[in-house]
Amino acid sequence: MSVQLALTSALSGLRTTQQQAAMVSHNLANATTAGYVRRDLDLSAVTTAGRGAGVRVDAVARKVDELLIRDARFETSRYSGQEARASALADYALVLGQPQDEKSVSTQLSKLQQAFSRLHDMPNDDAARNAVVSQATALAGGLNRAAEAAQTVQDDARGRLQTSVDTVNTSLQRISDLNGKIATLETRGGDAGDLRDQRDRLLDQVSQEIGIRTYSREDGQVVVMTRNGQTLLDHPLATGEQPLTLLGDEVMANGVALSANPDSEIQSGRIMGYVQTVKQDMPRAMAQLDELAAGLVQAFQGAEADPTQPGLFTDAGAAYGTTAGLASRIAVNDAVRTESWRVQSGVQAAAPLQPGDQTQIETFQAVFTGTRSFAATDMPANATLGSYATAMVSAQQGYRTGAESEMNARKISADTLETARINRDGVNIDDEMQKLLLIEQSYGASAQVVQVAGRMIDILLQIKG
Repeated sequence: MSVQLALTSALSGLRTTQQQAAMVSHNLANATTAGYVRRDLDLSAVTTAGRGAGVRVDAVARKVDELLIRDARFETSRYSGQEARASALADYALVLGQPQDEKSVSTQLSKLQQAFSRLHDMPNDDAARNAVVSQATALAGGLNRAAEAAQTVQDDARGRLQTSVDTVNTSLQRISDLNGKIATLETRGGDAGDLRDQRDRLLDQVSQEIGIRTYSREDGQVVVMTRNGQTLLDHPLATGEQPLTLLGDEVMANGVALSANPDSEIQSGRIMGYVQTVKQDMPRAMAQLDELAAGLVQAFQGAEADPTQPGLFTDAGAAYGTTAGLASRIAVNDAVRTESWRVQSGVQAAAPLQPGDQTQIETFQAVFTGTRSFAATDMPANATLGSYATAMVSAQQGYRTGAESEMNARKISADTLETARINRDGVNIDDEMQKLLLIEQSYGASAQVVQVAGRMIDILLQIKG
């Protein structure tokens, strides 16, 4: 019996080390595969009638740190959301420029004030008059371009928002399919490690688009929810079923508008960044531009003989109508384009003033020094046109730099946690090679036991013969 036990134990050792070698080989082959989790074999001793009879493989172990995965996903999600928002703000700020830039509306407004000052010194000079018209046109064009840029950034964010929603729905469909396969395979005692890796990669992808929480059921299926508890996946999804939908600018889940309270319902991910761009950042930018445009139109209109009629700046050629969208409609009065004397005598004047008359020019100059009321978010309530324009451009640059600073901080945190996750759950080639050497030695030792047991049996047979 002792020789038989020795053979049984050695053979079990040979079988086990073969499986270990195969597992180490699988780990090494996937050392650079994104999302692959290292596998190990759970072993236990075999006993027969209280006596050792070798070793057996109990299961393939795929051991992961769920808390680390959760934290890594959340930080990566926060980074991707801040990256999306920072990119949109940078695109708009690039068109708006810095306060000191030639192309910025604050600089253009300052140049218009300077042009009126030169005209005051030379009221009869055609070049000075044309310079005022030219600079007024440049200022109106700058506001038009800034408004167009804000609208373009907003429209682009809407398109990207739809793409993100589609990505989430597609990934959840695939996760639902993997849920079923994993549950079926593990019920039969099979190894679903590779399927779990695929599912984790998809969950990582979903978390980059929207902040999620997950938990696993006893049968191995995973339930996916938003950070605030709105269910995205808790049952097999039918073909074409969409856990997330986009209704206008509202991101919907289970009939709830997540974008109505994005800070609590969404919290992170690209969807969060795009929602902030569409519903917060660009509407605020456009409102700030519209307030400046309204100030210009109303102030120069009020500097005319009839303050109800169009002045130097118009609302698409007409007198001031409404503030909303005015930055995209503001234009220089066509009358001054063909008759530049009107910037000295008044846009509504029936005839030119006497040569050297500076009365109307001084009225125009007072527009720049007078304090006006403004109602835009984060802007001064009372300011001159110039100080408001400078504050507006500075504020937009501040939004951009703030978003980029937070994005960089999130990047560091996300990279640190992702590195820790890879080190914890990924494949270390040096460790696997050391295991392979131990497996080789163990296999050789078991083979040696088989040889020794065989010779012992041969000796016993010779004695019996």
